[in-house]
Amino acid sequence: MAWRVVAIENPARLSLRDNQLVIAQDIEATLPIEDLDTLVLDSYGITTTANLLTALATKSTTTVICDEKHLPASVILPYSQHSRQAKVSRQQLAMSQPLKKQLWQRIVEQKITNQADVLQAVGLDDAPLRAYASDVKSGDTSNRESLAARIYFDQLLDDATRRKPIWHNAALNYGYAMVRSHIARHIAARGLVASQGIFHHNELNSFNLADDLIEPYRAAVDLYVLEKVAPLHVGDRDASLTKHDRQLIIDILNYCVIINGKKFTVKHAIERTVESFIECIEVKEARKLLLPKIAS
Repeated sequence: MAWRVVAIENPARLSLRDNQLVIAQDIEATLPIEDLDTLVLDSYGITTTANLLTALATKSTTTVICDEKHLPASVILPYSQHSRQAKVSRQQLAMSQPLKKQLWQRIVEQKITNQADVLQAVGLDDAPLRAYASDVKSGDTSNRESLAARIYFDQLLDDATRRKPIWHNAALNYGYAMVRSHIARHIAARGLVASQGIFHHNELNSFNLADDLIEPYRAAVDLYVLEKVAPLHVGDRDASLTKHDRQLIIDILNYCVIINGKKFTVKHAIERTVESFIECIEVKEARKLLLPKIAS
């Protein structure tokens, strides 16, 4: 089973040899492709080969390419390798509107509950969010998600717009992008149509479904950043995200959440969420959806 999350942040030449990732820098290192869960390429000085990218995609490794701000800009995923791809995608496209609304209701309920758990964990007032979570309607027609988000970030960051402090916003975006990439990887690997969301439906977005399923995971990223990165920036509101910060945030995939009363790393929880989503569209029951809870 793939388990390594590897980030390359300095110039290197990457290639494939004997089913091994070869990293040529001052010295040469190799890693088995089958061990790679995620590969993050975060340097403009990295070159690679087509056969390596093909091997990574074939093994369902998530390959993330970062931009000049060190934020994920692209993700390379396998294409239609699932044995039931046609059946799964057909069932997904045939989902009824009531089922989509019920699924979105469950997602929003869990997202707000997780946000309330984060506020409780850091000693802030979680009562308003608990009330919102219990009042989410089918399809979230009363817009509880947006209302809760303003209260949540106003308390958590003293800024509902999430623009300050600068390092914190960058850290959250980096963490969200890592989790989103991993969700997109499992969506593609299981034959789902990533562009077809249940709530998000931007025609320019190739990953609307990933943007739906990430919502309950966002609070886990928030808490992780508060626990792991915030202590490095005490009293430092205007600093940029550092290389060490990014190295810490990449490990969000190994952070623990709760599903069905059991602890799972985020990367394994995502796998269960995507599998349960497929079960939901097969049996047409939203209650089958497995979503993460914040681990106490």
